[in-house]
Amino acid sequence: MSESEKRKPISVYLTPKAAMTLREYNMGSGYGSLSRTVEEIILAFDSTYNLVKDSLRVLITELEKMKEGKPTVDTTTLRTVIVATLWNIDHAISRLNKE
Repeated sequence: MSESEKRKPISVYLTPKAAMTLREYNMGSGYGSLSRTVEEIILAFDSTYNLVKDSLRVLITELEKMKEGKPTVDTTTLRTVIVATLWNIDHAISRLNKE
């Protein structure tokens, strides 16, 4: 196993609310290990974060062009981008389910 693939032990203290939420995801997603659930949550968050930031950047650019009277896409295309973004977010979190 290469150095980058080795597991890294980390200690985390959670509030009671966060611990209960984590337990719900652990039970609902069916992972045998709490570590696997935490890993999925972190990876889903990272994917979602990047997707939201990229989508907002594109949408803001297009809205600014529309204000200047030089739209490069129509509102139907913008709606399609929003739906696609939400669909991709749903895909990123699809392996996580609450109990």
